[in-house]
Amino acid sequence: MLALATRVVSDYGKVLAHVSPGVYGLPQSLLPYPKERIRAALRFLLHEVAPEHPELREGLARGYVYLAQFVADDDADVIARGAAVASGIGIGSDDADAEPAMRLINRIKAEMEIALEELAGGDAARA
Repeated sequence: MLALATRVVSDYGKVLAHVSPGVYGLPQSLLPYPKERIRAALRFLLHEVAPEHPELREGLARGYVYLAQFVADDDADVIARGAAVASGIGIGSDDADAEPAMRLINRIKAEMEIALEELAGGDAARA
């Protein structure tokens, strides 16, 4: 199980290495595995990593929280259109694209907050 979880998290890390950290709403199709499988692997490794490896635990925790950034591809498109409107570069977009994008971004933020609470409560470390 350790080798499988390590491979899943390693493959996920390769994806994270190629995305911009400040972007909201990345398409799930970028992920090498379903979100729940990556989440389970991260939880397993958080449980298995000894406390004397705080840098590794921190990286796993960040990856766990950041997983919320990956949304259905259609939702990622909505967010991209909304971001284009907000930045003034949206060709063919209008202000109607901004509100659905903001709702999706707020959902992502809420999911990230839930992930942080899970980690703070120790749920991810005990799973």
